Amino acid sequence: MLLDAASRQLARTMPAPVRDWIVGHRETDLPPVHIDASLVAKWWLDEYLLQGEIAMGRMRMPTTDFRRRLRDELDDALDLYAERGWIADPRSYHIDPPTPTAAEIELTERHHRGVAYERLRMPSGYEPHADEPGRDRWLCYQRNATAHAYVLRHPGAPRPWIICQNGYRTGFPATDFPTFAVDRLHRRLGLNVAVTVAPLHGPRREGASGDRVLFSGAMNMVHLGAQAAWDLRRMMAWIRDDQGAPAVGTWGISLGGYLVSLVAALDGDQSCVIAGVPEPDLVRGMRRNVEGMLPPFYEQWGLSWSALERVTSVASPLAMAPLVPHDRRYVFAGLVDRWVRPGNVRSLIDHWDEQHVCWYPGSHLSFGREPEVRSFVAGALARLTADADADTGG
Repeated sequence: MLLDAASRQLARTMPAPVRDWIVGHRETDLPPVHIDASLVAKWWLDEYLLQGEIAMGRMRMPTTDFRRRLRDELDDALDLYAERGWIADPRSYHIDPPTPTAAEIELTERHHRGVAYERLRMPSGYEPHADEPGRDRWLCYQRNATAHAYVLRHPGAPRPWIICQNGYRTGFPATDFPTFAVDRLHRRLGLNVAVTVAPLHGPRREGASGDRVLFSGAMNMVHLGAQAAWDLRRMMAWIRDDQGAPAVGTWGISLGGYLVSLVAALDGDQSCVIAGVPEPDLVRGMRRNVEGMLPPFYEQWGLSWSALERVTSVASPLAMAPLVPHDRRYVFAGLVDRWVRPGNVRSLIDHWDEQHVCWYPGSHLSFGREPEVRSFVAGALARLTADADADTGG
């Protein structure tokens, strides 16, 4: 009762500019947001961590050589991508990966806080195109050459699989298992689970998890998306061919939402694709958060957002039509998300012409505690189970 009264008082006395800042968007076709103490707390945690990330970016003072490298790689990539037709047809940029052999798969038993799982390692095999800018630097990330996943399997007959793709700055069981509630997926829902690690994250990192992704130039952003899509497709091939999975779905959070959305344009044989709080346009998301500190320098560097958008379009889910059928695509997003604004998510929803959408009254980090999200995801996973039953005659 006291908390409810405090929430009502907060809503009545909060100045309009503060309310507008918390809402953070001007879209008029979204559900209304009721601001109370709980919502403000969710928003505050998002904002606090976002400002910390932005501050870290501002402390990376670009050297002359770094600025020159950014400019030269962007110019060279723009010319090469236009010449090869990859900007006009982004799907042609991506090469179909080979199915991993049994000898390439290494599975090791592990435990994390009472959850038994297997750590899967296999050679990624991904390489940028032979003459792409940034190729040599990317291949020097030695840890990144090995793909990793955390696997929870049931013994006995084949079961449906859900592949969970980690978010930005994560990639470890300590972060990813609670994010996806993997024990519930595995034990209560009876699914086989693979939590895949994105390039330059977790055990594949260079520095801290997620370093050298957003602040290392256009080519790192492109190669991140291209390699993640390659690795995810290799994982799906192993699950289908070696594990005999009757159905496979993907679920990504934040950066992972972007990656599974990209794969939805490259592999249509999925029972469901769940894009959770996805950032479908990395350039737009980065521009919204850092543009204020760049104008004094950007023109001097010979850089432009337009060129960056064109180059990164080859790894953008917004540049390709999805291959996964319409009724198997799902998106959920927070109405006061400070990391991925609702307008950014709206671009993916519009591109997918999506009908399965869940807008919840929360932030980027609160989705795991939102009952609307749990119910929404359960509906998507029911599609996965139904497809498996149909395949096996269950």
